[in-house]
Amino acid sequence: MGLLTYPVGRWLIGQWFTNNYYSHGVLVPLVSAYFAWRVVRSSRAASAPVDVALALLGGGAGLYVAGEALAARYLSALALILMAGGLAGFLGSREMLRRLTFSLAYLVFAVPLPFVDGLAVKMGALTAGWAVMLVRRLGVMAINEGERVTLPSCSLAVGAPCSGIRSLVALLALAAVWAYVVRGPWLARVALLILAVPLASVANLLRVTSLLWVAGRWGLEAGLRYYHDFSGPVFFALALAGLLAASWGLRCRDIRSAI
Repeated sequence: MGLLTYPVGRWLIGQWFTNNYYSHGVLVPLVSAYFAWRVVRSSRAASAPVDVALALLGGGAGLYVAGEALAARYLSALALILMAGGLAGFLGSREMLRRLTFSLAYLVFAVPLPFVDGLAVKMGALTAGWAVMLVRRLGVMAINEGERVTLPSCSLAVGAPCSGIRSLVALLALAAVWAYVVRGPWLARVALLILAVPLASVANLLRVTSLLWVAGRWGLEAGLRYYHDFSGPVFFALALAGLLAASWGLRCRDIRSAI
């Protein structure tokens, strides 16, 4: 199986190191493997659920063939997750396979999906419009045409890299882990995962607004050369802090002992 799926694995690794939206992808299998190891270590030996394993392997193999025939490598990568679940099914009990659901599903965060690039362009234009509206209220004259923003001293583009998709995907991946390990009602944990979307979007909007304000006050070089790079981690940390605050408010405060 490893030899047959090698091209897809190589494509995935290449995407993790060249696709800015999925630079976190290299960490996802490590996180998934850690949680899978905890499940396997605490599971008792039992008969293998051959029917479920065959269903996962068959479905995964069919999806893999379809992905390769359509030249849709993301489908082939998703098929690898199903086939990994099928192989795990032969090595343990039905209960163990059920407990491995999160570890397997989490691998989806490592698969570059085709709609992300188009969504990034649309979100970039939307972010530019809202950021211009906010920066005007801060006393900086600004006009935008799509993703292009014109300030009194300069002009810049709020393109796909500033759309917030990268921080959104990363925060969703972190929120999924936190919702899995924290103790609390399942509805509250689902709410945490959903809240990651507006939190990441608002944090990115505030970052772009502050970037426009800095560029409008002190010029393009101050905004892009000095402020742009370090502002990303700062506002992402704020979004993460907001997620933890929401978790506290939803009474999801303690880590589960049995994961």
